[in-house]
Amino acid sequence: MPLVSARDAAKLAGKDRSTILRAIETGRMSAQKTERGYLIDPAELERVFGPLRPPDANADAPPEVAYAEVARAATLEREVELLREMQRQWEEERTFLRSMLERATEQVKVLTDQRQPRPGFWQRLLRREAA
Repeated sequence: MPLVSARDAAKLAGKDRSTILRAIETGRMSAQKTERGYLIDPAELERVFGPLRPPDANADAPPEVAYAEVARAATLEREVELLREMQRQWEEERTFLRSMLERATEQVKVLTDQRQPRPGFWQRLLRREAA
């Protein structure tokens, strides 16, 4: 799952933003400092505050259900990343195979030259005598 801001982390943990920031400042939780604030790994958030819930979940939803939804979303995001990588690889392979097919087609054209056969020595000799 991608890193989240302190505000989103607070929603996921069901805590106040100040609680999240205090945990970072006291060293209870690690986070990456950026120009715009902190970026927090959801796994670190879960380690410190327990099971997470989606930001739009009801407060009375059990944490197990909320965690399952977050885990499912993370799984789906990873699956999308893998599918995009597979698509990129397939496009590269398709390009490679097309270039091989074009080269093979050119070789077939060279090997199956359709020029008129040149008359042999005796055919040329006999044609001159007939004329």
